[in-house]
Amino acid sequence: MPEQKTALPLIVVADDDADDQELLAEALRESGYSFTLETVEDGDELVQALEGGLRPNLIILDLHMPRMHGLVALEKIRANPAFRRIPILVMTTSWSEEDIERAYDLGAQSFIIKPVLFDELLACVERVCAYWFATCELPPAPAE
Repeated sequence: MPEQKTALPLIVVADDDADDQELLAEALRESGYSFTLETVEDGDELVQALEGGLRPNLIILDLHMPRMHGLVALEKIRANPAFRRIPILVMTTSWSEEDIERAYDLGAQSFIIKPVLFDELLACVERVCAYWFATCELPPAPAE
């Protein structure tokens, strides 16, 4: 079991697909790391949650969502100085070079193409968790 820090990090998953939310949540639970998990269904809900006081240590962001596309949400989040240090990982089905370039231009720390099979998703999530929770020092959750 990976070494844990005293405070549990808060992960927010923004994805409009309930099945994808559940699969990602299951992979995160099986990763062996401890955290608190919140989910939102689109970019608009994510931005509203942040503006309303939600303070995650890490955001996993889908791109193709209703009401507010993930890239628009990313741009809005990065435009607010209070949220600029929150690591944002784009995890999407898009292979578009334009989406990849735009996500990095807007300040995403990673762009991950969603694995199709659960075993591949679990392996991906284990690598993500090992990097963000065992290798990196996450910034503290932003103050309100």
